[in-house]
Amino acid sequence: MSRRLYVGLACALLGAGAALLWWTLRGPTTSPPPHDSINGLQDTATVGWTNRHTATIEADGASDALTALGYLHGMTRAWTLTVWRHTALGTLSATFGDALIPIDRHARRLGFAHHARRAYRRLAPATQERLDAYARGLSAALQSDRVRQREPFLYFELTPDRWAPWHALAIERLVAWTGTRPVAQAAAAPALSPFRTADRHLRRWLHLHGRSRSVAWAAHSPNDTTQTALFARHVLGTTADPVIQEVVLRRPDTPPATVASIPGTPLFPTGRAGAHRWTYLLHSTARLDTVHVDSAQARVRHERIAPAQGDEQLVEIQQYGPRARIGTIGADSVWALEWPGLRPQTDLPRWLATAGLGARQGPAPPDFHLTEGNGLRIDSASVWSVQGQPPIVQRGPASILVGRSDWAFHQADALQAHVRSLPFTPGQWSASDSSTWAAALLPALVPDLAPLDGADSTAVDARSYLRNWDAVYDPASIGAVVFEEWMRAHQRETGRLPSPTDSTFFSAPRRRRTFRRAVDSLARRFGPDVRRWRWERAAPDRRYFPVWAADSLVAQDLSGMSTTQFAPLDRPGRGHASSLSGGPSRVAPPPLGPAPTHWDGWMRGATGDLTVRRLRFTPSVFFARSLLSREPPAPVSVPDASVEQTTTLMPAED
Repeated sequence: MSRRLYVGLACALLGAGAALLWWTLRGPTTSPPPHDSINGLQDTATVGWTNRHTATIEADGASDALTALGYLHGMTRAWTLTVWRHTALGTLSATFGDALIPIDRHARRLGFAHHARRAYRRLAPATQERLDAYARGLSAALQSDRVRQREPFLYFELTPDRWAPWHALAIERLVAWTGTRPVAQAAAAPALSPFRTADRHLRRWLHLHGRSRSVAWAAHSPNDTTQTALFARHVLGTTADPVIQEVVLRRPDTPPATVASIPGTPLFPTGRAGAHRWTYLLHSTARLDTVHVDSAQARVRHERIAPAQGDEQLVEIQQYGPRARIGTIGADSVWALEWPGLRPQTDLPRWLATAGLGARQGPAPPDFHLTEGNGLRIDSASVWSVQGQPPIVQRGPASILVGRSDWAFHQADALQAHVRSLPFTPGQWSASDSSTWAAALLPALVPDLAPLDGADSTAVDARSYLRNWDAVYDPASIGAVVFEEWMRAHQRETGRLPSPTDSTFFSAPRRRRTFRRAVDSLARRFGPDVRRWRWERAAPDRRYFPVWAADSLVAQDLSGMSTTQFAPLDRPGRGHASSLSGGPSRVAPPPLGPAPTHWDGWMRGATGDLTVRRLRFTPSVFFARSLLSREPPAPVSVPDASVEQTTTLMPAED
């Protein structure tokens, strides 16, 4: 009798365990539904959800396609765009706590919401209708139980509101602002200190920065110009949340479009519509100046911040034409910010026209206003053209590269070297961790270290690794760590990096001195065992989940999730800012620190479609952290991804 009881209990436990495992692995119950109805939809539209986190949309018209796109964004990026909307509207403190009031005040002074409303009212009726359609789909997703039952919303007891059409223009401004260059510490006059501090808090809250490291290039085989490849890298800071959503748009009698879209707004930085391909780097220009003003001519408005606890706060915003006051110097002199987002304008018509979703336009596309529109475009004849006026344009016999960072010059050198070699594999080139910058310096600098033979063993070992280094910044590289720290020590002492042509009397002793300092610094940081000085440790790839990584700012205790499910993602560091793969640099880091999150996409030939490489991590998936690969993400062909589930969107019955 007891044996049967034990066997029965064992079977029951096994059954319960199997049921629990099935329930855990079958996926979240908040997945998209098979059917949904949306007010204002003109005809049936279909959203396909693929096994590679891309999507397809099939719709009869542009408005219905935008409704489906809004629905897609709401289902796949609900938490991200909810946080972005609260940030752009300056309402974070009403949801997350009083510590976020400075960010709310900063957003109000930048006028994200105020100027978005004004820009919406000035849109042509046909463009307003497109934006209304997008908002309808997004609202339908946000108001569904499947979104509201997801963990972040339940944890904060947050119910997302309907999406007003102008909210997309506020998000557009937020994205544009994070594409400006942060105020440098060196330029910090006392009157600028509050503005600079608030701006750093806003960018760190979102973990969006480093956009100046974005790059675009095009190349073709020297013997075949028809296979022109277009590549784009969008640097996105340290966010662990997926930002860009890839989607294929199909409509009758219209060539399909494959686009990379930004959640919360119909913005398409990279994509293909028919035979035309494009990529734009999403940089926006802001300038701080001291100006003499007449206070009587200022346009003054007041906005109220209503935190969840505590008293309301009144924010006064003064604007002088296209400039906003951000600090006072004297009776008639102020620090003023000039930025396109302080005007009632938007790039929406340009984005819609680029993706083939806009109202009928003339032969010339609408202009860019918030962003500079710098990038590359390839026409149906596989001929590339530079868009806007990128600060860096490097042309080769069969390639072109545009960017903003000085590292782009070295990336262009690497690109030209790859183009000259065979085979023509742009996807592999873009993952190359080899640095032409380091390769050019090493032969000229290492001989100066020969007199170190009598030095301590740590310095001799470090020199040995440096001599044998192949200028590749792979995770296990020790030579990369030694070289980078050496260059950093040299820059600190001299104010510049060494040159391979610098052969003055003092150059060799200086290089030996800075090398010793670099070795001492590394020994203090990692210990005297040189074998532990690996690039993956010296330049780690750490990414954060917005909100959960801000325990000190959020009133609610996040310790239960911010240290487990939403803990930072740690991956081995690799690559370098001078390599085609991109990556960190301890010599010249971005103003807000490393920016390991990036999205890579490329299209090869007149018929080749979008392939992407990006890290996609879903915290709610069982064993997600244990199964996260240490290797670079595998490429994903957006049109070829298998559709696993579809949602049919239907017009709501009156």
